[in-house]
Amino acid sequence: MGKKDDMKKKKLESAGKALGSAAEKVSDQAEDALDAVKDKAEDIVDAVKDKAEDIVDAVKDKAEDIADTAEDKAEDIADAAKDKAEDIADAVEDKAEDIADAVEDKAEDIADAVKGKAEDADEPKKKKHHRTPEAERERALNKVKRRKKFKYGILATVITLVFLAIVLVVNLIVGALDKRYNWSIDLTSKGLYQIDDQTADYLHKLSSDIDMIMLADESLFETRTGTLKLLAETLKRFETESNGKIKVQYINPTTHPEVQNLYLNNTNETATEGSVVVKCGDLVRLVPFTDLINQESQMDYTTYEQVTKTTFTGEQALISAIIGVTDLHPVKVGLIDKTNGAAIYPPQEQYCYTRLNELLSKNNYEAESIDIATQELSEDYDVLILCSPSSDLTETQVQKLSDYLHNDGKCGKTLIYFASIFRTTDIPNLNAFLELWGLSVQNAVVVESDSAKGQIVNTSLQQLPLSNIPVVTPNMEEELNQNYRSGNVPIVAPYHCAINTLFEDNSGRVTSPLLVASDTAVVMPLDSPADDFDINTAEKGAWNVAVLAENNFFANSENYQSRLIAFGSALFVDYFIGGSAASYDNSNYFMTLMNSVSGKDNAITVASKSLDPTKITVTAAQSAAIRNVILLVIPAAVVLIGILVYVRRRNR
Repeated sequence: MGKKDDMKKKKLESAGKALGSAAEKVSDQAEDALDAVKDKAEDIVDAVKDKAEDIVDAVKDKAEDIADTAEDKAEDIADAAKDKAEDIADAVEDKAEDIADAVEDKAEDIADAVKGKAEDADEPKKKKHHRTPEAERERALNKVKRRKKFKYGILATVITLVFLAIVLVVNLIVGALDKRYNWSIDLTSKGLYQIDDQTADYLHKLSSDIDMIMLADESLFETRTGTLKLLAETLKRFETESNGKIKVQYINPTTHPEVQNLYLNNTNETATEGSVVVKCGDLVRLVPFTDLINQESQMDYTTYEQVTKTTFTGEQALISAIIGVTDLHPVKVGLIDKTNGAAIYPPQEQYCYTRLNELLSKNNYEAESIDIATQELSEDYDVLILCSPSSDLTETQVQKLSDYLHNDGKCGKTLIYFASIFRTTDIPNLNAFLELWGLSVQNAVVVESDSAKGQIVNTSLQQLPLSNIPVVTPNMEEELNQNYRSGNVPIVAPYHCAINTLFEDNSGRVTSPLLVASDTAVVMPLDSPADDFDINTAEKGAWNVAVLAENNFFANSENYQSRLIAFGSALFVDYFIGGSAASYDNSNYFMTLMNSVSGKDNAITVASKSLDPTKITVTAAQSAAIRNVILLVIPAAVVLIGILVYVRRRNR
């Protein structure tokens, strides 16, 4: 019996070792199966990523061809990508379930076999797989739990990976489309990062390729906020709205001096940092940084402190430059500023015409100087400007003006006349010419009697500011004013002569006010001592400071028309006032008027944007209310909520 027991014992030990080896083998197989699942999942994820990259590449290529329907197409692409990702996710989920089920079944079969052999070895007299009903139920329940745990664990991992892949795909798609179509949203109250509808419409219609080169490092605009950020966003929107016709680059002229020869070789301009080069073919415009962002220091006469006003004028400057390099037929303007080689206007108004020339040039008008004594007034000029003569014109010179406006019976011409308060002699010939058109210029300037309405302005006349300057309003019933859009700053008329209309309609000649002062304005005579003038007792009225006179007649079923526009003073475009877009809207109004009379179809006038922070004034009562809310109401509410939560939890 002893030998039999020893043999039996050895057999049992051998069986145990065999079972151990089998168990290790099963464990290795299980690990291999799990590794296979992981590898399969990684392959699926890689396939998803590859598929996503293919989708993104396809979307990018497709997006360049569908600029006009970008948003609709983007939604279709996003939906397609989403559907594709969902299909992939479903396929992955089904595959993962099949793999999980197969691995689970295989592992359970192996585990049952091992367990059965182990029970036979430990209890050789018992029958294989002999279990009580309770043990069978527990075994079945454990099997279901293990299977669910394994299944949902693998499934959750795969779903997470698929979800991340979907997010990656959508993010890449949206990023690519945003870069192409600039889907950023402007949340500023003033709409600083938006461009004007006129600008957007013009950019949509561009047919020529245009290079816009910002002469600076792009990093300066990426890390900054405020004005530089606004400028960069404007350039980006120009590029987006042009449907690919505008290409924006950033080049530092200091580190890349070749930009001078590359873009500005045929001009008199110098590449300076912060300027923008606008180039179309061989035509080039350089927009200085000072034309993009305007800063003005002025005296605040309510506090007697110097204040700096910052305005963004970049949109108008850039769109004007684009028009300048794409408009092959600019409007010609003749400036009658000389007589026999000498300046026709008084020296006090020299800077007015310096600013006027700048305004015309920046808005793509071709202005030429004219000597009325020695040159003929060619019909090639679309508009003539008579620059406030300080003395009378001769009858011959006046006849030249009449002949120009008559234009051999074809009419279609415009003369803009600026009166001068600094004239040295009487001007009977010029006055007679104006009266023929129904106008009379008073030898008196309009001032504002109500100090609450009047302005204190700086001009190039003197260092001391002018006070009681009237704010004038456009007559919006006049057709030439219909295109004017206020820049939310006033139009002022410093030292403007009042202009009377002698009639409204006389044999085809019609007069109409363009700019009118308030009904509390008065006129101060220039030919009487200042001590004799009392602003409080002077006659009040809505005096005209700019008037339109038209000559209309019909012939051969066609309407022929010429215009004469008279301003009370050249100080309307004074160097300081005309260049102060942050404070006055004079230049905006004048260029809108010029665009209307010259018939510039592609003219765009964009109001400047103030970048000054908005001040919020809080009264003492409002301050006390805010303090009580922060120090009393909010803490009391927090304490009350805490008590309610504590009581509720305690009673549970």
